[in-house]
Amino acid sequence: MVEEITKGANAKDPGAKDPGAKPEATIDEMTAEARAHLLQAFRRILRPLVKLLIRAGVRFDEFCETVKGVYVESAVRDGLGPLGKGTRSRIAFVTGIPRRDVDRYIDDPSLLAGPRATDSKTITEILHVWHTDPNYQAPYGVPIALDFQRERGRSFTELVRRANPGSDPVAVLDELLRAGVVTGSVDQLVRVRSRAYVVPEALSAPMLEHMGTTLANLASTIEFNIASDNDEKRLERSVIADRGLPEEVIPRFDAFVRGLVKEMMVEIDDWLGDLAKNEPHVLQGPNRMDTGLTVFHYVRSQKPLPLIRDLIGKD
Repeated sequence: MVEEITKGANAKDPGAKDPGAKPEATIDEMTAEARAHLLQAFRRILRPLVKLLIRAGVRFDEFCETVKGVYVESAVRDGLGPLGKGTRSRIAFVTGIPRRDVDRYIDDPSLLAGPRATDSKTITEILHVWHTDPNYQAPYGVPIALDFQRERGRSFTELVRRANPGSDPVAVLDELLRAGVVTGSVDQLVRVRSRAYVVPEALSAPMLEHMGTTLANLASTIEFNIASDNDEKRLERSVIADRGLPEEVIPRFDAFVRGLVKEMMVEIDDWLGDLAKNEPHVLQGPNRMDTGLTVFHYVRSQKPLPLIRDLIGKD
């Protein structure tokens, strides 16, 4: 079953009446029901994330402090909905956060500053250019082997500098070697083996940065589609196996979708490369936006969860 959350030609006319329909709920009842679903949605979203936090030894008070900062930042940047732009006092009142904490997060930017970015984005751009730019390709589009560094001409160092002048080519090469994406060394030719960069270490900085970026992008898309009152919604579709699949069939389904998605992703990457090659002027415009496509395969058990009182250990 293909599922798409959108408004459009299939949406019911709000003015039409269904003779067999139940009386409409009041606004207060609808708000209460929607609020319950919203909180339940966040509970479900937080479960796997809190699981990671507990494994990493992050305490509840640390998490609360992080959420407190998110509340203040969101209230300042995005406003307070119908109440409009927030003041310090109004933000404290609406969010329930003490005024002293609101002042603290607003007046001390270091509290909301993130860690240093990893080289993941740089690596992604390097692989894209290496596979789509004719300057880095042999006949038939095969990526060429590169010297690590040359005074003139194409080199791995020059490719890194093109993607991000601030990145250290040695550190980028080490990460690509660790991930098995390239072979070679600073003293040998560097050859690319894969078009995809998969972070090798669990709970590493690049992996956690990727998790944050991916979840933030997905949540931003869903929030945009929920808040949008027109048909210009962003792509958000799911293919759902009706009533699920037997566990032994999951590997077959996984192999099938991996093959299709790999082809699709290469096509999209090639399209972006052709755009840069054939229409470079269109990429020089202002107001640049990060954009892309993320696809993921989810698997969730249908077994009902036991009560936590039946799982807890004895002190």
